[in-house]
Amino acid sequence: MNLIILIPLQKPFLMKNVLLIVFLIGVCGCKSTASSFYFKALKKPQTFTTSKCISNAQCRIEIIPDATLLVQEDAFNNTYVEIKKGNRLIIKYQLKKNQLPQTADGHYTEILYFEIGHSETDIHLKDKELQQVKMTFGRLCYCKGSSGYFKVDKGTLELIFDKNKMILNTVFTVKNIPQIITQLHEEITF
Repeated sequence: MNLIILIPLQKPFLMKNVLLIVFLIGVCGCKSTASSFYFKALKKPQTFTTSKCISNAQCRIEIIPDATLLVQEDAFNNTYVEIKKGNRLIIKYQLKKNQLPQTADGHYTEILYFEIGHSETDIHLKDKELQQVKMTFGRLCYCKGSSGYFKVDKGTLELIFDKNKMILNTVFTVKNIPQIITQLHEEITF
């Protein structure tokens, strides 16, 4: 909310300067975030290849607009993720190891999901607050007892929007689940 102060002045020149200052304060006070500008214009998913990835794997970040992240449980208490049409924005980081040729069940993928609003500004969350963005870690492999999707409630998430880029910093762990991805430091330019 902007506050306008009217000051009675005698000279028209001085009055013009005061009005100009009041106008500039009003314009500068309205912050248009990079996220709201970019993400409102985003109509279809966009994928960005990351520069930081382990050897023998591909890593990417996908931004999915107009969606919502549903973390569900089946009848056997296994957690799975569904992406449905919605009014949020999903950020998905994926690490996919190159499968060895002629190897059965040799696939290995880790995924980190979270969702934000279209007009979110900078985000700083810690531990249980990570569930405010539904942060979920997926480990998909032939790994008995440690494959599936898991809610993340231990770690930090920092998401910063600056002009035409998004900076993602996160450090997290999932209890009793082996992980390759434990931290991300990525910068995406739009």
